[in-house]
Amino acid sequence: MNTILLFASPIINVLVTGIFAGMITRQYLRRRRVYQLYWSIALLMAFAATIAYVVMILAQPTSSLGILCFRIYYTLGAALMPSWLGLGSIALLGKPMLTRSCLTFLSFLSVIATAFTFDGSIDMQKLSQIAGTPGTGTLHPGPWLVTTILLNTLGVVAIAGVALYSGLKLVRKQSQVGGLQSLNLLWANVLIMAGALIDAAAGTLARVLGLQSTFWIIMALGWIVFFAGVLLTGRRSKKSQATATSTNASPQSQPVTP
Repeated sequence: MNTILLFASPIINVLVTGIFAGMITRQYLRRRRVYQLYWSIALLMAFAATIAYVVMILAQPTSSLGILCFRIYYTLGAALMPSWLGLGSIALLGKPMLTRSCLTFLSFLSVIATAFTFDGSIDMQKLSQIAGTPGTGTLHPGPWLVTTILLNTLGVVAIAGVALYSGLKLVRKQSQVGGLQSLNLLWANVLIMAGALIDAAAGTLARVLGLQSTFWIIMALGWIVFFAGVLLTGRRSKKSQATATSTNASPQSQPVTP
């Protein structure tokens, strides 16, 4: 019974992140929105991280495969994923040069963070007891901690910053931001930020208050709130939709000249 409970919450997260990643990836393939691409990457990271966690438990955490899966889980889930969510929010603004600059910097920092996390030393005693917990304190403090904090901070700042920016645009009566209604963009980013903060709170509660057993349930809730915000970004303004329709139809309406 205890074994089933240990696996139940992580498996719920596998299903949640897998379904959401599939849906957003399908949206990207159909609409080719850059922010959908980055959110797809972030969700696929979360999905792969949770799969790695489940495999780690099945393979015994302290085995060679278990250690490898732990590093994959921690790298993708704890270090990289939050910042790529933030990059998706930045892409929502519809400013290609800013997005490309952030992508270049984030890619560089992600490589460094991955190298540091895979090089970090592991507390094998804590790793052996990781089942059902987020694994807080399993890696000994080192350079990986600096890059992880930096990436997480940048992700939250990006999401909160875009929410604030869209709010200011709304106050100034500028109804359009990147082809989206400012009100939709504002509430979308509020939900996205709330989801990201709930996920961050899951780790904080586990680390500070010792609420290890609730980690995966809180994470699932955070992803659901986040996805609600993502769905709201699909509600583009009627003017934007009409412009897109007109643009797509115009080549067909032009007369063909020899």
